[in-house]
Amino acid sequence: MPQRRDVSSVDAEDIPSERVAAVVEPSADLLDRALVGWERFLDTLQGASDE
Repeated sequence: MPQRRDVSSVDAEDIPSERVAAVVEPSADLLDRALVGWERFLDTLQGASDE
């Protein structure tokens, strides 16, 4: 009968011996779009205080 393996277990051989640091930076386009959205949001707050 095959041995039952717990799905949540991790074998030592499955773990990489070296750590890899992932560097993820947003693109310039994403930053530009975020800035436009942030400025639009701030404009709605300023408009609400004038009313």
